[in-house]
Amino acid sequence: MSNPQTQNELVNQLAQRVGITPEQANTAIAIVSKTLLQKAEPDKASSLLSKLPSSITNMFPDNDKQKFTSTQQNVSKEDMVQQVKDEARINDDRKAQQATEEGVKLLQEKTGEQGLLDNLMGRFKGMDLNPFDNK
Repeated sequence: MSNPQTQNELVNQLAQRVGITPEQANTAIAIVSKTLLQKAEPDKASSLLSKLPSSITNMFPDNDKQKFTSTQQNVSKEDMVQQVKDEARINDDRKAQQATEEGVKLLQEKTGEQGLLDNLMGRFKGMDLNPFDNK
């Protein structure tokens, strides 16, 4: 059902939306996917794993997939944004935050898991996710 093109499309869309390189976008997608899987309840993580493009799920070793579907971790939104910033080498807090937010939106569109990701993103409500609202 999914092909490698799917991840490339996600990466390119994220890079364009945020103004980062495809390499940075690829790293951000990987971190966001992993964090969402870690934060999901085990049964929801199984559902999400089955809906993510295989090019994304293939990045995770089997023992990680096992953890996703058996335990739930509490990873804070700040930790996720910081990890995106550090690992994708985005030297701009606002862009790192935007890359995280847009990455989640893209995965939500891709998987159709609106409710699941909204629940996970509920913890993001305290953040100003769109700094461009207040022009």
